[in-house]
Amino acid sequence: MTQPTQPTPPPWVKTVQSVMKKQGVKQRDLLHIFNVKSQGAVSHYFSGRNSLSKNQIDDLSKFLGISRNVFLEEQAKSAHELDTASLTEAFQTLARLDNLSDEEIIGFFNVYEKMGPDRVAEVYDVLYKINQSKQEQLNTAIHTLKKAR
Repeated sequence: MTQPTQPTPPPWVKTVQSVMKKQGVKQRDLLHIFNVKSQGAVSHYFSGRNSLSKNQIDDLSKFLGISRNVFLEEQAKSAHELDTASLTEAFQTLARLDNLSDEEIIGFFNVYEKMGPDRVAEVYDVLYKINQSKQEQLNTAIHTLKKAR
């Protein structure tokens, strides 16, 4: 008999928990946002067992003083995970669409295989995370400036 799989915590959890820790906010302080009666019920959202509604995202963003983009960007981060099979297929499709010669295709895929699809995907992920981090810093700065007005 197989064990039921545990839900995966949503990507926004680390960011929100970090903000909560800095502000001294506990899960029990969020009962009204999730319209629940216990901290255990709140933890269902943090564990991934329950999903946030649009209203809950709005309310939690306001309560913690963070951009609702934290939730949307975090969802996008987890959705982007680049797998090497898809990457290889994308390159093959582009080569056909662009009518590359057999020599060009062979040359490209020789280099691609030499670099390794896993390395290409890893570099993509690093660059993606750097760009996301820059965007988060910009959003935080903008939010801070708006709050200061």
